[in-house]
Formats: sequence, C-alpha cells, structure tokens
Amino acid sequence: MIKPIDNKAVLNIIAGTKGGAVTNLHFNYKDVFRAGRLGFSAKKMWVTFLGMLIAFIGYAIVSYLALITAGWEIGEVWEVFRIVPMYPDGAPWYSWVIWVIGVLWEICVLLLTGVAVSKVTYEQLKGDEFYEIKEAIKFALKSGRSSILAPFVLILFIIALIVMGLILALITWIPYLGPLFLALMAIPAFIVALFILYLVIVTVVCLIIGPSIVGETGNDTFDTLFESFSVINDQSWRLIIYEFLLALVVCAGIGILGYFSAKAIFLAQDVIGIIVPAAKLDNLLGNAAYYVKITLPPICPDAWHNLLIGFVEWIGMPNLLLPPEYLPTVESWAGAISSFVLGIIYYLIVLFVLSLGGAIFWAGNTLIFTVLVNKKDDKNLLEMKEETFEEPKVEEKPAEEKTEVEKPTQPKKKKEKKPEQE
Repeated sequence: MIKPIDNKAVLNIIAGTKGGAVTNLHFNYKDVFRAGRLGFSAKKMWVTFLGMLIAFIGYAIVSYLALITAGWEIGEVWEVFRIVPMYPDGAPWYSWVIWVIGVLWEICVLLLTGVAVSKVTYEQLKGDEFYEIKEAIKFALKSGRSSILAPFVLILFIIALIVMGLILALITWIPYLGPLFLALMAIPAFIVALFILYLVIVTVVCLIIGPSIVGETGNDTFDTLFESFSVINDQSWRLIIYEFLLALVVCAGIGILGYFSAKAIFLAQDVIGIIVPAAKLDNLLGNAAYYVKITLPPICPDAWHNLLIGFVEWIGMPNLLLPPEYLPTVESWAGAISSFVLGIIYYLIVLFVLSLGGAIFWAGNTLIFTVLVNKKDDKNLLEMKEETFEEPKVEEKPAEEKTEVEKPTQPKKKKEKKPEQE
C-alpha cells in the first residue's frame, strides 16, 4: 500500500531546514582556520559587498559635506582624497559632528552586514546550504539592531561616568575643601578609571563579536551585552588567541585575492592590447587609474602603512596610492566617460577584494563564538532545536448563524380555576 506524501516533510526539505548534517567542529583553535573556506563563498561575499558598498557611499557623501562645511572646495577634496575622504583635520566642531554621523552610518551598516553573514554561516554550519540571502537580510534588519544598541549603550555609560567625574572635579576648586576632597576620592576615582577601561575593552569585543552573537542566537540588546561580558570574563585568552589567528586568515585571504585580481587586470590588458593600439589603451587605463586613490588616516600605524605600500608595489599597482595625472584624449567625451566608468570599476574590484576579508572575518567570529559558548557553557549552538516550516492554516468559515435565536419553549402553566363563589 502506498503511503500518502507528508506535505510538511516536503516543504521542510525544500526550505533546507532538514536537508543536511550538522558540521562537526573540533571546538578548539583548529576551527578558526575553517573561516577561510567558509568566507570564500559567493553568497557571503555578495552580502558583504552590498553592505560595504552602501556603507562607503553614505560615508563618502557625508564626509564631503563635512569638508565643505569646513571651508574646503569640492575640487580640493577630490584632488586630495578622491571618492572616500578622511576626517576633517582642523575643522570646526560642527564639521566634526557631520563627519561622526558618516562614521556612525558606516559602522551601523557594517554591523548589520555582519549579522546577515553570520546568520548565513550559522545556518550553513547547521546543515542548511540553501539558506537564502533575502532571508538573511530580513533577519538582520529585524534583529540586527541589538548588535548596534549593545555597544551604543556601553558608550553612553562610559560618557556618563566621564561626565560625573568632571562634575566631581569642580569640587576641587573650593578652597581648602577641594584638595582634601581630591585626596579622599583618589582611590574611588582610580577604581572608576579602571572600570572605564574595562568597559572600553568590552565595547570593542561587542563590536567584533556582537553581530555573530545576534546572528546565531537572535538575542536582544541585554542578552548580547551579557554574552559579551561573559566571553571577555570567562574566555579572555581564548578570545585573544582566536582573534589573532583569524586576523592572519583574513590578511592571507585579502592578500591572495588581491594578488590574483591584479594579475587578472594585467591579463585582460594584455589580451585587449592585441587589438587595441597600446597608446590608446594606456591612455584610457591611465585616466581610469586617476579616479582611484586609497588614503590611510594619519592615525594608522606606520607599520601598517608600510605594509600596504609594499603590498601594492608587489602586485604591481602603485597607482592605488599615487594615481597618475589625467591626460586628455582625442575622443574627448567618449574617452572621458569610458575612463570614469573604468575608474568606478576599479573601486568595485577593490570592494570585491575587501568583501572576502569581511566574509572571512564574520564567518570566523561565528565559529569563535560557537567554540567559546561550548567551552564556557558546555552547550553546542549547532544542535539547537530548529524551527520547522509550517503550512499556512486555512481558516474555515464559521457556519452561518441563525438570524433569530429561538428561545427555549417553556411549558405553559395551566390556569387555575378560581373557586366559585358560593
């Protein structure tokens, strides 16, 4: 006898919720090296690319506005920074406020992107290889605000402690009493200062691993903060070692993809050069390189700056740091448009390379948080109960009610005969 098909089972298989096995982890440092393979995924790189593109466009617009309010000319900003300006050094306070808004926009978008990538990675580790990008973005927009509010709450608390310290410092202006108050409050002030440094460290940890916490658990702001404190308190050394290993994997991934991307550009140039005259092609590509410039902030350590310079020279693309001069072409309008379009493509290629680094970073932090939870709570997040796909219930129409409600009939009382009067 043929058994009837279970519609719920078919829908669950189509949805991918029961289509694969849970990934077996080592639950130690070895799992960090899986981040390179997990991050090298078209799905995760595409989500990261879109997030970085939206973040950088918003930041560029707001940064241009900040520099213009500081007295810069648009041409001057373009000549120094090109599309992505740095912070307005020596600008008035309102220009700094505008620039900070741009930075906050970039951070918020990147955190939401991290939640989406972590969600995709988490579902993949649980066996769902077909989890959709659309669902990950919906999840990030719905639950990702916890990854933004958690570090924001910590920053507000740090600011509140600093303001309270400044208010108490005013008491030291009182003659005689002020110095005595300062001496008495020295030890409490020292303890509060240490606590502020501790909160700064937790804030950094929350920014790094917060998107993965939300992506795996869907926690609210309070639970995200609790997990951040728990990780830094219970597994601090493992967190530091794992993040250091993840940084090596991220740098290796960006370096390898950047090298082959540069060689791919040179290969395409050589192939096109077989037909197109060399002078015309060099002029077109040189003008395209004019539009691209990567500028590091002055606060960037010299070691990182020298490392970037050495890398771009090694791959043969020093124009990313020192773009060539713009040379007019014979085909004035067509050449100008073509050079501008190719310059934008250069930027997209750079974002493509960076998207691999972002995908590896957030996929790696998803693995790190899974391992740390197993260490500190003896719990495997990959074996959590999954939500099954339920069929939409068809509501049955209620039966038509009678317009008139019949009252229960009561038995008629017999009329008692009155006694005849005598």
